[in-house]
Amino acid sequence: MSASPTRAVLFDFGGTLYDYGSLERAERESLLDVARWAGVEAEAPAVQRAYRNSLKRVFREYLPQAYYYHRDLFRDALTGMLEELGAQPEPEVLERYREVQWQRHARDFVLREGVHETLAELRRRGLHLGIVSNIDEDQLAHLIDLADLRPHFHSLLSSEHARSCKPDPAIFEEALRRAGCAPEEALFVGDTLLQDIAGANRMGMRSVLIWHRDDRSPPSEGIEPAHVIRRIPELLELVA
Repeated sequence: MSASPTRAVLFDFGGTLYDYGSLERAERESLLDVARWAGVEAEAPAVQRAYRNSLKRVFREYLPQAYYYHRDLFRDALTGMLEELGAQPEPEVLERYREVQWQRHARDFVLREGVHETLAELRRRGLHLGIVSNIDEDQLAHLIDLADLRPHFHSLLSSEHARSCKPDPAIFEEALRRAGCAPEEALFVGDTLLQDIAGANRMGMRSVLIWHRDDRSPPSEGIEPAHVIRRIPELLELVA
């Protein structure tokens, strides 16, 4: 039996089409602002360490949930950071953080190399292109507009709109419904094994792990993607 033709390519967004590292400076400066507004006098490494500790803990708590707001996740991570630094979080401090964070995103945001060209070629070939992202609706709109990606995509699906967070199947089901294709007719491209690849595999899609490190192979963790690529333009070979 021959393989089903590819009719859709669905993408995770953060970590896949752009590198979180491009926003590292913006995040560092914004976290230092939060600490300063809360009266914390710690140096930058201590603030970043406290945030990483808190985010890791909060992420583990949220991951088993089928659906959650990401603004709640990051609020809890900031709260935990300040508590670890001995400060009392105030609602207005957390709101100011979001404002300066978005301003700095506009300053620093860049897509991975070859994204626009690859998407344009995939669309020229008649494929349905969709974003399927664990992100709140306003944050997705903010970053999509910074990236100037709207002209490339037929569908932009946030976890908030789907009321489902990867790897929960409902968000994948909605993405496939929008694409109008069966699971075996879709490629799903993502950078995380637990959320993107595991969820796509369970749905029966052809999963593509994008792994940008050239110095070592990706871990397996018992989750195997159908394909591994290191650069976005390599997708063109998978749907030749």
